[in-house]
Amino acid sequence: MSIIVRQDDVRRQNQFGVLMALRRHGPMSRTELSAETGLSASTVTVITNSLMERGALSADPIAEAGAQRRGRPQVSVRPRPAHATIAVVFVGLNTIQTALADYSGQVFAFETRTIATKRMTAEALGREVTGFLGEMLDKHAGDAGPLLRISAAVEGIVDADRKTLLSSPVIDLINVPLGQYLEDRFGVDVEISNESNMIAEALHWRAPERYGANFATVLLSTGVGMGLYMDGRMFSGVRSSAVEFGHTNFRPDGALCRCGRRGCIEAYAGTYSLWRAVRGVPETQLLEEDPPADALQTLIEAARAGEGPERQAFREAGKAIGTGLSNVFTLFDPIPLVFTGPGIAAMEFMEDSIREALSRACFGQPVPISVVDSYLDYRALIREGCLMRALVFLDESLPDQGDARDRRDGPQQQASSAL
Repeated sequence: MSIIVRQDDVRRQNQFGVLMALRRHGPMSRTELSAETGLSASTVTVITNSLMERGALSADPIAEAGAQRRGRPQVSVRPRPAHATIAVVFVGLNTIQTALADYSGQVFAFETRTIATKRMTAEALGREVTGFLGEMLDKHAGDAGPLLRISAAVEGIVDADRKTLLSSPVIDLINVPLGQYLEDRFGVDVEISNESNMIAEALHWRAPERYGANFATVLLSTGVGMGLYMDGRMFSGVRSSAVEFGHTNFRPDGALCRCGRRGCIEAYAGTYSLWRAVRGVPETQLLEEDPPADALQTLIEAARAGEGPERQAFREAGKAIGTGLSNVFTLFDPIPLVFTGPGIAAMEFMEDSIREALSRACFGQPVPISVVDSYLDYRALIREGCLMRALVFLDESLPDQGDARDRRDGPQQQASSAL
């Protein structure tokens, strides 16, 4: 069976390859782009000239050493910042963070707002998020190009269409149409993602050669999450964002979790559950108030002071995490791990329990653990992951030169035939 490849598809693929090379490696000369992408020098020239004509790329002269050089001066090309503005929004428990970035990927504005999200209505949360972003855009209206994309990350489960917050500890409601609120207000495409997935997305873009095609990120924060990269692609569910690692079962009929079920990993390893255990609140109850902002640091300092309920709580958390990872690695072969979030500051008290749980053989085969990296500032990774997804979306959506010409010529031809 023969496969027909459309010429415009090839052009678009080549154009996207050039943009991706610039995203990964920064400004490059046309010669460097040709070497990186494998495209001919003439093809790279046609693509970059077309993108510059449409305002997507800009060129800077390259200073050349030595005597006069014959021929066309060398230039370095890069995404043109003013081509687009991307808004990145993070919605966490009692927190909203908003960042604005240009088409080159540089963040030029960032702010955080603390609000009580838990008891809000869906409409109130929508007003807070859209209002905050609107204020940011108004404040920086002259700093960059038009808003073309909004990429948001949330704590919780998102539907497969990446528009609706299905369930989240952020708010005591289900099916919150956060994406629709943003699209209605700003009139641009919006994508909502699970925050752990965006951490994995950021690391995939930051160092693909280090993390490879298969790795998992484990988020240890107020809750527990996982982002899973398999065969070079983000793993997601058929109807939702997946992977809800923190809400897989560690101990049947065990401690009550914020999700409403009992025995989840998060019910032992999340900051709120650690605080509950140390404060002596029965595990069948949820805390009446959220732990203080410095709760985790308080627990860590107490654990470092000596044996006590804090060390025991951390050991139990490690056992829950390790058991959960063992279960995941029973479904998938063991892959490298990256731990993120404030909870990794307590790894000295959890690591032995994690490794012990993973050392238990499955059909005689021990589960090895390979921890590649750890990152405390997980929210910076979330923003980076959201930004890269938005930029890739814009790059893929940008018509190639032929498509752009066809769109310009089409209406004129129709008008001429109607006269």
